[in-house]
Amino acid sequence: MFKKLILFLIVAILLVNLSNPVEAGLFKKNKNIAEKKQTQEQEKKHEEKKVLVVEIFASWCPGCKNIQPTIDQLVKDVTDIEFVQLDVSTPSKAKVAAKQAQDLQITEFYRASKSKTATVAVIVPTSGEVVNIFQNNNDIEEYKSAIEEAKTKEKSLHNPPG
Repeated sequence: MFKKLILFLIVAILLVNLSNPVEAGLFKKNKNIAEKKQTQEQEKKHEEKKVLVVEIFASWCPGCKNIQPTIDQLVKDVTDIEFVQLDVSTPSKAKVAAKQAQDLQITEFYRASKSKTATVAVIVPTSGEVVNIFQNNNDIEEYKSAIEEAKTKEKSLHNPPG
């Protein structure tokens, strides 16, 4: 009888602790570690955000073929950008591109530009602000200038003056 009573008390205590682990203190240490790790990951993501350079592309588009050497050189020269090519060559590829745009939180830009191939946008990653949109443009210096402007805007979002 005494063993049953002790077993009942142990089970009851465990149930109370498991139903409210934070107050019971059983998992407090693990929760703090998880919160700290999550905070560190968020800070790391903050630091890692790169300027987005997004191209609306189609394999059949003459303008896309025209700017491709410039885009290739840009990606080679400026390594701290995230280059995304949204392929709208076919309806199925356009569906994938729409999903990519949604994941990057640039659906507004995609909707407005999906029918304008050879369009390249430079976007501030945190705010989603489009710094510049280029249409069939081969001037690499204009792209680089827009990228620098986007980097400056991104930094100001994380380090406001004052």
